[in-house]
Amino acid sequence: MSLHDGSFGWLRSQVSELDRQQEYARARALVEEALPFFPEHRSTLVLWRAILTLRLGSPEEALAILEEAIGQGLWFGPAQLEDEDLAPLRSLPAFATLEKICQERYAEAQTRSHPGILVLEPDNLVPPPYPTLFVLHGNQSSPLAELEYWQPITAHRWQVALPCSSQLVGYGLASWNDEARAIDEICTHWERQQRWKRIDLQHVVLAGFSRGARIALRLALEGRIPAIGFIAICPALDASQTLLPYDTCQVQLGFVLLGEHDQGAPTTLATVERLRAAGLTCEVRQYPGLGHAFPPSFAEELPTLLAHYVPPAPK
Repeated sequence: MSLHDGSFGWLRSQVSELDRQQEYARARALVEEALPFFPEHRSTLVLWRAILTLRLGSPEEALAILEEAIGQGLWFGPAQLEDEDLAPLRSLPAFATLEKICQERYAEAQTRSHPGILVLEPDNLVPPPYPTLFVLHGNQSSPLAELEYWQPITAHRWQVALPCSSQLVGYGLASWNDEARAIDEICTHWERQQRWKRIDLQHVVLAGFSRGARIALRLALEGRIPAIGFIAICPALDASQTLLPYDTCQVQLGFVLLGEHDQGAPTTLATVERLRAAGLTCEVRQYPGLGHAFPPSFAEELPTLLAHYVPPAPK
């Protein structure tokens, strides 16, 4: 596979593996080659490029990379600039100036931020209502950043609704850290989407990655959204939070997809056992060698997962 036919998930795995092997020059070259292919991930790629340049022992060059991006209108949120990988830059006087510009742009962007939603209708001529996949992105991400994993399912009669959090963390990136606010926004989206009468209320599945998966799971179990199933990819669960199905829960079957090396795997597996003990049917798929990431084959697996809820149309 190459950049011409690879996904951003593929790129992330390649860069991570090269970084693990301390092949920093090769990783940086790959990131630089990828920049024109993934404009929606530009801020993330710029950060990777700067971090890899730091690994190669060139802090001034790394700072220049960030300054160039800021000169082109990008900005980085406080959590991004506080990343330990950027620590060598903090002793450079110019970094304080860069940080101040980013803080100003971050504050301005926050005042304009509002919850959004991207809705993809099925890629066919079947009239509504549609079986609907309600998808929550991970932290420090966005619907556009994860679109490659979900968009292909529109070829299988499914509508996909992808809310975006208003809690900005970087240029084009958001998180769900304030969970009460997140749930309020998502439920508002749900109510508004219902008014269009394009959702088949008998066939709704909640899905998400990482923190988005945790919130999707909670909404499904509490029955806040009448989902008959959930697909939780590497859910970032809190060990102190006990998730159990409410009486209003309509879930018939849930899937948990988990990397073998995901640090949250023990908490996730313990949660699955509690759900099973409470009578919920929940299937776990663990992927050897995978960490906290989408399975490489996820887009190809998704139609099979959703066929458990809506059988595919006969050919």
